[in-house]
Amino acid sequence: MLSRLRHGPNQWSAGGLLFLSLLIQRVFGDVQFTIPQGGASYEATTPLAITWQDNGNTPTFAALSTATLKLCGMADATTINCFAFLFQGASLTGFGGTYTVNFPLAQAANGQFFFQMTSILSAGGYVINYSDRFNLTGMTGTTQFVYIANTAGPATGYFPEATPSVTGLFTVPYPDQAGWSTKYAPMQTQPGTTVTASTVSRQYPTSAISVFTTNTLQPYAATTLTMPWNYPWTSVVNDVSPQPDPSANGGSYEAKRKQKNRRWDDDD
Repeated sequence: MLSRLRHGPNQWSAGGLLFLSLLIQRVFGDVQFTIPQGGASYEATTPLAITWQDNGNTPTFAALSTATLKLCGMADATTINCFAFLFQGASLTGFGGTYTVNFPLAQAANGQFFFQMTSILSAGGYVINYSDRFNLTGMTGTTQFVYIANTAGPATGYFPEATPSVTGLFTVPYPDQAGWSTKYAPMQTQPGTTVTASTVSRQYPTSAISVFTTNTLQPYAATTLTMPWNYPWTSVVNDVSPQPDPSANGGSYEAKRKQKNRRWDDDD
């Protein structure tokens, strides 16, 4: 295969092109699954201890913040359907490279599956890694997924932080932040001491909302940052010594029965 690669692109074999495509898939991504193994069969009623390691490519484990693990199948030859969350927003450091999966038996029929790991980068952005494809028996659901002959998982997706070419990020209207992997949300500012406006208007335009009815392949944004307070606040401790009894505050009075006017008294 290597000798063919030296002959030029017009003489590359199909095997050589496949080899290059696998290299491209592995260039980015930190999580490399070691279990499950491609093409292996597992009994879904038995918990499976999956394992992964840092594959040494960019980004590394040290660049990660949190991760989410899903169980996926192929709805068709090109469409990934991640239908079950196994853990969400967890630190990979706490797992030590292993996690025991209890498969959601009723959510799919027997077939071919793989894992999707979406890791949030501490510096912004995210990366998506996939395990190899494996087979499960013992599933009790009705949803079926197609079989892919190539047991290697889908290609890794690396989405580093997009650097907006604007200043005052928190003043950019939310709809104008399309494509940013980190969104910036404004915060209500501290009111002034006088009212100068004569009409009411919105400080920022409203943004649309999209309701997803199925799991998406990947998030559109990794995180949202909220603007911090733009004003200081202080508090002080009441250092006045407490008075010993009511007489120190002007004296006390006798709480006569009729002065209390308690509504629940029926004997007056």
